[in-house]
Amino acid sequence: MGIANAQRTLNHIRIITQFISQPQYKNVIPVFGVINEARMGIIQRDPLERFYMEAYNIMRNITGIGEGKGPWMSVHDGFEPLDHWADFMPGGDRIMLDAHPYFVFDVQDLSPVAEQTKKPCTQRAAEFNTSMATFGMTTAGEFSNAFNDCGFFFNGVKLGARYDGTFSGYSGPNGGAGSCVKWMDDRLWSAAEKEAIRQYALSSFDAFQHFFFWTWKVGPATTWGNRVASPLWSYKHGLENGFIPTDPREATGACGGGSPWAGPLPASKTGGAGAGTIPAAYSTARTWPPPSLSGIPNAATLPTYTATGTIRSLSHAEFTGAPGINAGNGWANSADQVGLYVPVAGCAYPSSAWGDAVAATQTACTGTAAAKRAVRGRYALPRETGAPA
Repeated sequence: MGIANAQRTLNHIRIITQFISQPQYKNVIPVFGVINEARMGIIQRDPLERFYMEAYNIMRNITGIGEGKGPWMSVHDGFEPLDHWADFMPGGDRIMLDAHPYFVFDVQDLSPVAEQTKKPCTQRAAEFNTSMATFGMTTAGEFSNAFNDCGFFFNGVKLGARYDGTFSGYSGPNGGAGSCVKWMDDRLWSAAEKEAIRQYALSSFDAFQHFFFWTWKVGPATTWGNRVASPLWSYKHGLENGFIPTDPREATGACGGGSPWAGPLPASKTGGAGAGTIPAAYSTARTWPPPSLSGIPNAATLPTYTATGTIRSLSHAEFTGAPGINAGNGWANSADQVGLYVPVAGCAYPSSAWGDAVAATQTACTGTAAAKRAVRGRYALPRETGAPA
């Protein structure tokens, strides 16, 4: 169901783009991240680029080209080096590259936090600046103050942490050498440690420049003394307790200017002259759907949907205190009337979008002229992840 699931996702991208491109919302929601943390190692680059190109075409068909016309399209880097994206979608209109520069999911650093405050500067600042100069707008759509992976259920419910050796999925250096108890309770931190964490935040702000901290607020853990037990991940808690700067502008120059990006972005990267001029050869090489998927050399054997479904739009919120306001009808561009992707009538599909491979005797339809093709059972479909123990 890989192609069919992608088609369903494109439905949602289209519906959301239509809603947030309405004049009531377009200045409130200026960026749309279409896929969060796409697993490049599994999906592979070619199918993902084709999907992004199709999503881009759908979005710009709705919004049109140019500054102020709907949201920027944000694409995640798939945890690949940023320079691998330097030539991605050249001439595209308002495309943003999203990175999630965390430091805690691989080798555990046991050095004191005071010795790690410049890590964002030394390890990522130059990469972000180079990407701004080559690709264009590059953001840190997620990052935190975490310098270890300690936090209540941080890696998953009851899965433990690399830092203290309780996370079974880690076998790298320094696993189990630290203790998480202290870093899950900021009452145990000295004033010097809080200041070091604040400096770590300033380095991150300056290194990444354009960013969203993950996350604004972490609620108290009732089984941890009703305290915030992931304090390195809570911006609000950091503000209230002195380890997040009260003014982010204080970060300017925290990295020392070793690899500055002079700017500004060219007009073609921000919806001005030259935007929306992707070369025809580039687009032709990335048509949708992909001819193959990971482990499936002929994607034409996979089930697909057909674009004949009834159009559905998002509804707006109702507020009794503001009757009569024009909140929009959910569909910014009324000229966009192509049907949504739906199952082909009379065709057999797997009982679950994530279930077992279709039996060799079962058929699945493509979305072309009611054609039916047998789907061979040798291509295993993904399985749904079970609930944690």
